[in-house]
Amino acid sequence: MRSIFFLAGFTVIISPVPLFAQGPTFTGTGYSDPAVIKVAPGQITTLYMTGLKTVLSKPANATTVPLPVTLAGISVTLNQTGVQPTPVPLLSVQQVSVCSNDGTLPPSSVGADCLITAITVQIPFELLLPPFTPFVFAELVVTENGNASKAFQFLPVKDNLHVINICDTFPPPKATARAFCPPLVTHADGNLITADDPAQAGEEVVIWAFGLGLTNPAPKTGSASPTPAATIPSVLYLQFDFRTNATPSRPYVNPLILAPIATPVPIFAGLTPGQVGLYQINIRVPTPTSATPSCTTGTPQNFTLYNTVQSNLTIDIGAAMSFDGAAICVQPGQ
Repeated sequence: MRSIFFLAGFTVIISPVPLFAQGPTFTGTGYSDPAVIKVAPGQITTLYMTGLKTVLSKPANATTVPLPVTLAGISVTLNQTGVQPTPVPLLSVQQVSVCSNDGTLPPSSVGADCLITAITVQIPFELLLPPFTPFVFAELVVTENGNASKAFQFLPVKDNLHVINICDTFPPPKATARAFCPPLVTHADGNLITADDPAQAGEEVVIWAFGLGLTNPAPKTGSASPTPAATIPSVLYLQFDFRTNATPSRPYVNPLILAPIATPVPIFAGLTPGQVGLYQINIRVPTPTSATPSCTTGTPQNFTLYNTVQSNLTIDIGAAMSFDGAAICVQPGQ
């Protein structure tokens, strides 16, 4: 398994809504903006804060493993019922201005009230899961130079799968660049699968992801994942959708079938050795259908869903409590 350090460049984001003049305010986390924020043990995610007084001249990134628990004077603590507070490892602290049209003004040229602070963390593997916390949300507290924010609640879940894509960056890409955000799926040599370099039938490819939860053996929070690779104990189910530009969906498994279910499963699913919180899902590409078209080659910024084939195979991945998918290009049969 090829070991590639992606985390420095991929700090997954959402589109937060700034709320200023209220002190430190939590505006979102993760890869979407649900009514109830969910996180899984070991998950890499990004917390978005307004109202912090810190103004950074440049991003503060972790440079050592184990990861630090303080960056740029900022720390995060996990509070759980009946458990001592747990320091949360940090990967980066970054800022973007919302007082300019494109958010690109250097933080030194704007006031703190104009800034959204993005704090990328690894949720501790020590996160308690139901039934241990059936009616109590866990809490995160952000501390800035000794001053603690209020506690922000979230829901612990077994898994919260997110397939990394090339738009998972902070600040987010401009609207024209967001038109096509291919997933981070690579060939065995580590090169990204693209329309110009599609996957081949029968090839083993690697899907890179966050949020698959606990593994066996259990890694240490904030530290590099062990060798041999730690695997997830539960089964991931796959579904191969050869529709053009299909969005991810949960793989269908018939609950009435009592015999062994012939649902495709990955070759490997677990943590990438030497990385922090990075999961890989190795799958074998099936043979395309006879009607599968080739993907459109060219400049992704000019693609639209209406006039191009951005993907001709969507690999749907179902976990115990979440699902996601990877829409890629495969080489049609001759």
